[in-house]
Amino acid sequence: MIQKRNLNILLIFLIIVQGCAAGSFKQVKTMNSSYLVSFDSGIPKSFQAKVNSKLKFKSGSDKNIEINISNYMFKQYEVYSGASMRSLEKEVKSSLKLTIVSDGKSLNRSLMSMKRLDSIELNPLANKEMVSFIENEIFDDLLNQIIVEVSLIDL
Repeated sequence: MIQKRNLNILLIFLIIVQGCAAGSFKQVKTMNSSYLVSFDSGIPKSFQAKVNSKLKFKSGSDKNIEINISNYMFKQYEVYSGASMRSLEKEVKSSLKLTIVSDGKSLNRSLMSMKRLDSIELNPLANKEMVSFIENEIFDDLLNQIIVEVSLIDL
């Protein structure tokens, strides 16, 4: 009886350990190529610095991936409503064109990011700072989208 109980406990323990995937894992390094990034003249310098910090050029690499970022647009739309027709919220939209050339194959993508913010309770200075913060968030979002696209090509 005690052996059967110990066997049941051992089986339950093994099922839990196997189900939780508590074994070892191997981390796959996906970004192992060299990236040659070029920018259009309309791309903001702060965004260029962020992209260059993530996608670096390695001089001795055998596989080079060319990335061209162009057609950057940043637009703001205000939504008006109410009896006084005041701006209730702001929609900030940013887009760019991404061209990736690898092994003679070219891939074109249009990336877009959009954020909304309430602007009814903000004074003009706070509104300007909030738009600046949202623009930074959009840069991070576009950078993450670029990294995903490059990683899919690099696999």
